[in-house]
Amino acid sequence: MSAATVSLEAYAAAINSSFEGYPVQITFSAPMLARRVRFEQHDLECSLLAFDGDAPIGMAGLAIRGVRGWVSGFGVVPAWRRRGLGRRLMSALLERARASGLRQLSLEVLSENTAARRLYEGAGMRVVRDLLVLDRPADYAMRGGAPKEAPTGELLRYYRRLHPEPPAWQRELSSLLAADLRGFYVGDRRRPSAYALAGYSRADGNTYLSDLAAADAADAEEMCAALDGLSGTMRVVNEPERGPFAAPLLAHGFAEVLRQHEMWMEL
Repeated sequence: MSAATVSLEAYAAAINSSFEGYPVQITFSAPMLARRVRFEQHDLECSLLAFDGDAPIGMAGLAIRGVRGWVSGFGVVPAWRRRGLGRRLMSALLERARASGLRQLSLEVLSENTAARRLYEGAGMRVVRDLLVLDRPADYAMRGGAPKEAPTGELLRYYRRLHPEPPAWQRELSSLLAADLRGFYVGDRRRPSAYALAGYSRADGNTYLSDLAAADAADAEEMCAALDGLSGTMRVVNEPERGPFAAPLLAHGFAEVLRQHEMWMEL
């Protein structure tokens, strides 16, 4: 059944129950889900729910940008796991994706979730790179003053020039343009050598670095040093391991807390 046939409240509840017992707690409310739908371009018509009678037992979300698709969520409630429902859901999702004219499909899976990885590999997906989730604690010793600020829209003019490694889906330009973020930069404001976009989450009290952009590791190091002047808990989600920021972040108080495999397939 299409997720568009139920309310956002019901869809959020189905996602939460499908991720029960997952290593990372997933708890969506309808407003939180609406925000994600808008930022990440979820296609509710193409996203799927599985039911046993009136009870949702699994979900497969699909986001669409042009001819590319991204699995925005995929889960099965505990009582229905290891019974073949995941394979059937994945097959139905691929059918929807192809019927929508998509040519590529991607997703992220926790590195420790070997069962899910096998499911996706069985469907034809392959790991293309690792993405890191990094945290900096609230008691990190601040150094220096606050970094230079500029409007987000101004800094995003340099998005393509300053991303030698393609960002993950949630950090692509269309997501950033829809968000309310503070912009920081180093170098000349008329042509910054690096920038960072940050947003505060009232839900968990973290400041999220939603975009980190630099042409090379030296400029990334300068940006991370400037961020030393910001206080509070910080989190970076899905930072490419082979990008210019991975090592400088670790050198400036961040620690790896999760690792995800990004997987792709041609349709």
